[in-house]
Order: sequence, then structure tokens, then C-alpha cells
Amino acid sequence: MNAALRNTAGNARLRAALVASKMTIEGLAHEVGMDPRTVERWLNEPGRTPYARHAHQVAQLLHVDPYEIWPTLGNRRKTSAQPQDELLTWYPTRGAVPAALWATLLRGAGDRIDLALSCGLFLADAVPDLVELLAECAAAGTRVRLALPDPTAAPTQNEATRLLLVEDLYSALQHVPGVRMVRHGGIANDVVRADDQLLVMPRVDGCPPAAAPALHLKRLEQAPLTGAYLLGLDHVFTTAVPLVNTRRLAAV
Repeated sequence: MNAALRNTAGNARLRAALVASKMTIEGLAHEVGMDPRTVERWLNEPGRTPYARHAHQVAQLLHVDPYEIWPTLGNRRKTSAQPQDELLTWYPTRGAVPAALWATLLRGAGDRIDLALSCGLFLADAVPDLVELLAECAAAGTRVRLALPDPTAAPTQNEATRLLLVEDLYSALQHVPGVRMVRHGGIANDVVRADDQLLVMPRVDGCPPAAAPALHLKRLEQAPLTGAYLLGLDHVFTTAVPLVNTRRLAAV
């Protein structure tokens, strides 16, 4: 490891991401078209923040969040995005979301896809080739995480059986490299994330999920609105448990 990476001063988060990726300073500089000395300054000079286009490119290469590495990244702009700017549009119900939008967002993801679903059947209906699409995205280098409800926590045997069948629907992804599948114990919102865009279906008391509104969000700068849902996704995947063999369970 070179001296710049051994240095404990400067941007520790960037240094940790670089080490975790097993990428050298020279390799990162080559990928983003920068001089290695510039990358060294990002690492070793406290407060040094690159231009947004370089920061996002680096973050995508290292599979991290650019605002975690450079919390002041948004401050380089003269104006700051407001929470309402993150709301691209909204739909009165989940069914009102254009059918093509689900697949378009997922196919356009280059860095990460996160699916935290209270069931998962609706998305498979909206995107008939969903399993194949997610496998193709993972093969292309996109990190895919899928959280489905835990059948063992279902209130009835019928519901447990239904959730096992949902797992079986997605079971072909279980051993696909780049795909992580987990069980959650219950979520507050259904969230479909494709890079910086999210389709969020908030829960409404007394309202079935299909009849609740859907929000189309896009992360801008430090994203005070979208960031809350991203923290929620992190919570889901941090507290979830790994999936066991879904086909074997579904056959029981």
C-alpha cells in the first residue's frame, strides 16, 4: 500500500472506501481521468472536495454514497436544492404509476438497486421479466439488494404460505453474484430505489397498500427528503436476516 493510503490524516472515509475496493490511487485516477496527485489531495487534505461530477464518478466506482465521503459536496453550488425539488411527481395510487416507469428506472441503474417490499407481487406484475432484469443488472455490476417480508412473522398460516410463494417467485436470484436477498420483519414504506431515483409508497392507516399514494423522488445534493428514505433502506437491510433456500421452503 502506498504512503498516501497509509496516511491517517485527511479524508478517512474516502481512504477506507479505496482500501475496501482494492483500488490504487493511480487506478482510481485513471478511471476518472484525473492526475494521481489530485486524488492524493482528495485523500490527504482535510476539507478538499472535488467537483460534483468527479465526486459522483468516484462514488460509483467505489460503490459508496458521495455525500458520505464528502458531506459538504452540495455546498460547492451557489444555490441549494430544497426538499420540494426532490419530488419529481406523485401518483394517487400505486396502480397509477406508469407501467413502463418501473422497468425504465431499474434498467437505468448503474450503481445500485434496492427493493424493500411488503409483498413483492405487484412489482413482478408491473415488470414481467423482473427476475431476469435484476439478474442482468447484477451481471453488469449493479449492486442489487432485495428485502422481502419474513413468512415466519406472518399472522396466519395462509399469509405465511403466500409469502413463501412470493419468495419462491424471486428464488432464482438467491445465488446470483451481486444480489443480496434478505427477510425483514415489517417495513413502514415500500421503496424501489434505482441509483438516485426512488419510488416510495408510504403507508396510510386503514388504507391497503395498493390504494396508497406513490412518490417519485430524485436525490439532489444532500437530499433532506430523499435522504430520510435512504436511511430507512439502510435500517431495513441492517436489521434484516439472510434468506435461506426459498425453493425448499416453498415446497414444504
